[in-house]
Amino acid sequence: MEDTLLVVDGDMLAYRAAFASEYETKWDDDHWTLMSSETEMKAEVDRFFDNLSKTLRSDNILPVFSPRENFRLEFFPEYKANRRDKRKPLGLRWLVEWIKGNYNGITAENMEADDLIGILCTRNPTNTVAVSGDKDFGTLPIAWYNPLKDTKKMSSPQDAADFHLVQTLAGDAADGYMGVKGIGEVTARKLMDKKGYTWETVVGAYEKAGMSEDDALITARLAYILQDKDYNESTKEIKLWTPPSR
Repeated sequence: MEDTLLVVDGDMLAYRAAFASEYETKWDDDHWTLMSSETEMKAEVDRFFDNLSKTLRSDNILPVFSPRENFRLEFFPEYKANRRDKRKPLGLRWLVEWIKGNYNGITAENMEADDLIGILCTRNPTNTVAVSGDKDFGTLPIAWYNPLKDTKKMSSPQDAADFHLVQTLAGDAADGYMGVKGIGEVTARKLMDKKGYTWETVVGAYEKAGMSEDDALITARLAYILQDKDYNESTKEIKLWTPPSR
């Protein structure tokens, strides 16, 4: 097997495996319960890693997980607030700890799994592959495998920077933050194809909608996944995204 490091979105893996392992039981004419099997949860994870290893031809797998807190909450407390009341699958926390213990999974302080994956993959782009079904990984200049679609792509630095600006215009409802009202990904691309993939285009769209450049900057920082250049491993300092010089 090749030694390419497969850096896996452990949050997504655990969530999907835990949900897939739930089952309903009807006890009588009146009573139902929702149950889950630790055996099946572990089997779901084992199958995923086995298939991943065969597909990408590497046994070097690193699952990455998010901590409870992350730096985005410091400047946008409502980040992912829309998820707080949604039911999580049974056994999720147990499964995360099991994956960490059996597959040497890791968590970094104050940053999401996506950010740690971004840092690791941009640190060594020729010998790493990010593994996630999250389209946000298109904002990184890395090799990225989407197991939900069985697709692998390599984004250039320009493609990644362009998509980040598209995300800044469109926002991400799944993560609880909006961009410019009425602008989705398709409209954002049309606008930027016409006016240019620049920060000025983004700010112009925000101001036309009655918003400010500060609003655009907050959204851009929420949409941006950290890269190696944005993180000081010695001091644990995170450098927030800033627009390119005009």
